[in-house]
Amino acid sequence: MKHYTQDLPDGISLAVFNGDDLIFTSREKWLHPLFALEEFLATYTGPRDMLCAHDTAAGKAAAILMARLSIKRAHINLVSDLAKDVYEKHAITLSYERSIERLMCKTEQLLSTMDDEEKIYLLLKERADRAKEGALHI
Repeated sequence: MKHYTQDLPDGISLAVFNGDDLIFTSREKWLHPLFALEEFLATYTGPRDMLCAHDTAAGKAAAILMARLSIKRAHINLVSDLAKDVYEKHAITLSYERSIERLMCKTEQLLSTMDDEEKIYLLLKERADRAKEGALHI
């Protein structure tokens, strides 16, 4: 069985495998797990010839970030039609549990008419950095 399609452990929002070997997990929300994966991959020296991701939800933003990170296969619990288009465009093998037209979030709304993936990435990075600055830890 493909490990990346198995249920995520409680509290884990993203798991990334190289083939069947688990190399990364995150408990964070929104797009923060994918930005953390980007940081992880910048220093990761292990194999990455078949990166597979299991994410709890993916809209267009997550799909663009996964394509940018060279994810080859993705299993998504809840995926939007906008995301499915991006996965197809980048030849990422996609499986999912549930599909909806659009995620009900500001990010999906902002990106719905944008096509320039570099501009999208910069916008997402800016929004993620602002969210970190405004985070409250108790």
